[in-house]
Formats: sequence, structure tokens, C-alpha cells
Amino acid sequence: MRRSLSLLALLPLLVACRPEDVDHLDNTKELAREAENFQPKLIKPAQLLQGARWAADSLIRTADRGWRAQLNERLAAGGVAAAHPYCQPEKLPAVVKLARELEAQPTRELISPPRFITEEDTVRTQRPKQDQFLVQEPLVLLPTDATCLRCHGQVGPDVKPEDAKLLATTHPGKALTGYQAGQLIGRWTIPMTRKGVAEFYTQKTRKIPKRHNLF
Repeated sequence: MRRSLSLLALLPLLVACRPEDVDHLDNTKELAREAENFQPKLIKPAQLLQGARWAADSLIRTADRGWRAQLNERLAAGGVAAAHPYCQPEKLPAVVKLARELEAQPTRELISPPRFITEEDTVRTQRPKQDQFLVQEPLVLLPTDATCLRCHGQVGPDVKPEDAKLLATTHPGKALTGYQAGQLIGRWTIPMTRKGVAEFYTQKTRKIPKRHNLF
């Protein structure tokens, strides 16, 4: 008898909580995904190495885009004399900003004399210390790279003799002309901290919900 009375007492509550009377959120999946993004995650060593490679690629792409735009503008305005002081992509504001976020110290150096690339000249991603990563990426002169050839190509067909003399005077002891397509002309060296790499990896792998048009 007591059990029957208890069931009768619950009937109004069961009726009041019918599924059709409950207001459901339209974006529950997005909210759940967003909440998952802020959950602490364990990043494995292999994933950190991948993150370091991604971060280095992002830095190099940012540098390459900005450097080419700036250098082509200077070349058009005043030739090699006006352009060569700005051949420092690692010092561009966008690169400096990104490097600060990654806690990285990117450097780009030309090798002298250049040589043709071999199988050993590959991208290297290392972890020399527990809290540090190091990415080294070869810099190869491509046949379509007219910007580089304008300053560092063959004297005569690519580089004007007076420009070659200017580069030799400005950078004594370095062979900065005579480069050919397919040659290794330098390399990027990018040390980064574990903290910077982990934050970059987290942002890159973060699940971003799709935005639906309201109209």
C-alpha cells in the first residue's frame, strides 16, 4: 500500500517532465566540443615533434611571403642597391611577432659557396633538451625563383656586373653570386621551447565548430 502511494505521488512529476515540454539547446554539440577544447590534454612526444615541424613551417611561410613582397617592392623602386639591405626575412615584424608567440629564435643563413642538394639535405626536427626543440630546413634555389636570381644568380644573364660588385663589396669574403637552380644556398635554423610548441600544437588541433548561417 505504501509503495502504491509513493508511485501516485510521483505521477505529477513524471507528467511535468515529459520530453516534449523540455527546452533543448540547439547548439549542444558545439558547446560540448568547445568545452572539450579547454580540457587539459596529454601531448605525446611524437605529437610535440610534429608540432615543432608545423610551427617551423608556419614561421618560414610567414617570412617567405613578407620577404618576397618587401624585396620585390625594393627591387622595383631602386634595384639591387635598394633591396639587398632588406634581405633579412627573420627580422620582419610579422615573423618577430610569431617567433615571440612560439618562444622561437629563427635564423636564416646563406652558405658559401652553394652546392647541389643531396639526399642528406632534408628537414631535421630534433629535441636536444627536454624543454627545447630544434628544426633545421634547407633553403634551395628554385628555377622559378626570379627574386633570388636577381641578386644571386649568374653574373650577366641574371645579375648585372655592377650589382655583383656591390654585393662583393658589401659582403667581403662571401660568394653571393653564381648560384644555380637546384642548389642548396642556405638553411633555416629554428630553436623553440616546449611551451611554445605545445601551445601551437594545441591551437592547430583544436576543434572549431562550424558556423551555420542564420539566414
